[in-house]
Amino acid sequence: MAETSPMKTGVKENPRTTRVRKIVLDAATELLITEGHRAVTPHQVSKVTGVARTTIYRHWPNPVSLLLDAIDSVVAPDHSLSTVGDIRVDLTTALESLRRRLSTRPFRTMFAALLDHSTSSSKLVRAQRRFVSGVTAPVRSIVAEAIDGDRLAQPLTPDEAVAQLVGPIFYQHVMLQERISDDLIARTVDAFVTHNQLDTGAGGAERPAPSSRS
Repeated sequence: MAETSPMKTGVKENPRTTRVRKIVLDAATELLITEGHRAVTPHQVSKVTGVARTTIYRHWPNPVSLLLDAIDSVVAPDHSLSTVGDIRVDLTTALESLRRRLSTRPFRTMFAALLDHSTSSSKLVRAQRRFVSGVTAPVRSIVAEAIDGDRLAQPLTPDEAVAQLVGPIFYQHVMLQERISDDLIARTVDAFVTHNQLDTGAGGAERPAPSSRS
């Protein structure tokens, strides 16, 4: 059975439940960062926080649901960014936000922990995908809207478009462990728009097809 987060049921929580959930999720996140995914269990979280295991199990019936909600609690706050309708500007803003988030300790350390352990457990593969899906959500939203509006010159799925845009950022951050520069973001967006985009929005005219070279 798929795990259902209490955060997503639409039921309003009382303040005490909200506080307890935050305490548990903060502890689960810290355990993931400092001790790895095997430490994210109701038993260990109860030991760290003093919250009864029965209370934890009531909200999270298994360690996987607790792990996934801990990831959601970190990536969720920045899912929505304001857009102006110009895909070049909007994508630049989204990638700059991604850079900021990847540079913070919770994101940087959690991502490293998930990468380090993802090959050892199928649940960690799911967790890593959950993390990546969360941090790339603003980019996906922008390109999905462009795809739905038939504004791309090339047939792309949202996953393919996100890979073109986020791939260079993750490569720089994870593989090279180097700073993500403004120039890298600008070149990444420009390459995507130039290769795929007909209409930049915000009154932009259709870009003429490139001339063929002999």
